[in-house]
Amino acid sequence: MGRTRDIRIELWQRVETAVKILAEGVCLRAELQYHMGIYGGAIQRLLDALIEQGLIEQRFFGSGQTKYAILHLTEYGATLAARLGCSVRPSEWDILAQHHNAEEYTNHAFAILLFAYHARRRGWKVTLCPEVDNPLVEPDMLVEKDREHWYVEVEVLRNPRKRKDGADNTWVRKWRNQWEFQKRVAVCTLTPKRWAGIVAYLRPRLPGMATDLATLARHPESDLWVERW
Repeated sequence: MGRTRDIRIELWQRVETAVKILAEGVCLRAELQYHMGIYGGAIQRLLDALIEQGLIEQRFFGSGQTKYAILHLTEYGATLAARLGCSVRPSEWDILAQHHNAEEYTNHAFAILLFAYHARRRGWKVTLCPEVDNPLVEPDMLVEKDREHWYVEVEVLRNPRKRKDGADNTWVRKWRNQWEFQKRVAVCTLTPKRWAGIVAYLRPRLPGMATDLATLARHPESDLWVERW
């Protein structure tokens, strides 16, 4: 009986910790798992408890191997968070739904969330969809660490083919606007192959930095940027 009670106490402590983390705006199941430091059956039991208690809702997007779970505090979960002394911030999914039509452009939304997760793992502060005083720039996020702060574009398009530098090319204009705004381009792509294609265009033209989600996932202790030039 004592062991069962200890297990229940430990589980409830994890429930409270999870609620506090989600109250900060975190919404990716993978990021919650990382912060909790538990995996496999332990994380599943925690999620089951959170759902059974009516503290969170869980939604799945994608299919096959590319499948992600989004967690969202319910009204009851937000109430518990407040009782635990937490200020409840908007869910990052809600922010993307409002500013980037996340429900329709799910691939872009998840790429942004994954980059935010990898940036935080490396000690960067992240702000999604920051407001900037420039009508030509709509960055996906702001990352800040030490004395660095960069507005970042998360690019999910495939490798650029022949890009004309004309003023009517919206893809080219986006990078030029970003460079004019902060004197650097900062981009995160999905894979090394896509990274190479975009960087091959950008490197000779505009100073900046770039990274890709696949490399960040394989090398969690690496710098946030694969290359700076």
